[in-house]
Amino acid sequence: MTRAEEVNQTTGNAARAVVVFTDLDGTLMDHDSYAVAPAKPALDALVARSIPVVPVTSKTRAELAPLMARLGFSGAAIAENGAVIRYADGSVDAAVTHAKITEALAALPKNVRDSMVCFCDMEVEQIAAATGLAHGDAARAAAREASEPFMWHEDATLPSTLVQMLGETLEKYGLCVTQGGRFFHIVPPRDKAAAISALLSEQTPRPQSWVLGDGPNDVSMLLAADRGALIANKHVNTQRLLPADHNLYMSRAFGPAGWHEAITAFLTAEFG
Repeated sequence: MTRAEEVNQTTGNAARAVVVFTDLDGTLMDHDSYAVAPAKPALDALVARSIPVVPVTSKTRAELAPLMARLGFSGAAIAENGAVIRYADGSVDAAVTHAKITEALAALPKNVRDSMVCFCDMEVEQIAAATGLAHGDAARAAAREASEPFMWHEDATLPSTLVQMLGETLEKYGLCVTQGGRFFHIVPPRDKAAAISALLSEQTPRPQSWVLGDGPNDVSMLLAADRGALIANKHVNTQRLLPADHNLYMSRAFGPAGWHEAITAFLTAEFG
C-alpha cells in the first residue's frame, strides 16, 4: 500500500470530503485541566459522519501516542508545531534534527541564552511544574525531535535588541521562533499550515480542511483552512494577529466548549 493510500485510509474513504485538523492544548483540551468532556458531543457527531480528526500540536510524538489512544484517534498526526509529521503508514518526517537546535542554542550570545529557560535546561520535575503535567507526561514532553520550547526568565529584561539577536542567530541555522499558548518554541520554518498542506497533498481528490486552534502559532493554519475556527483563549489575545478581512469562526466559549461550538457550527453549515 502506498503512503497516499495509507493517508486516505486514515481519513476514511467514505468521508474523504472533510478532514478536521485541531490544536490540542486550549482548543480540544482545556488549557489547565486538559479535560476534553465538553467537546465529546461534537467528537461523536464527527464519528457519526466518518469525519477524521488529525491532531496538530506543539506536543511531541511521545506525548501524542497515549493521547490519541485516549481520544480514539489513529493514523496521521502533526507534532512539534509542524516540525514532525507522522504519516498513516507510520513513517516520520522531521524537518530538522534536534542536534541542529542544540547547536544554535550554543551559538547564542551569552546575555540572550542566559535570559532563556529551555526544556533542555530543565529536569522532568521542573517541566511538570511549569506545565501542570504528571511526571510521565512531562518526560514525554521533553522527548523533542525537531523543536525546543522555552520561556524567558521572569526577571529577564527583553529589549528589542535581545530579541533581535535571538532571531538573527536562529536564522543562520534555518530556525525561527513561534509563540504557543504557553511557551515560545524554536522551530524550523515548516509550520502547522505547511505540515497540513503536506498531508492533504497525499490525497486525491484533496479533501476540505476544517482547522481549529487558539494560539499565535495556529494563525497560519487557520487562515489557510477551508473552514477555520479561532477558539477563545484566556491567556493570549490571538485575535490581534488576524487580518481585518478574515472569515474565521470566533468561538465565544473557551477550550473544548469552544471546540464543540465551532464544530457544531461547521457541521450545520456543511450538512444542515
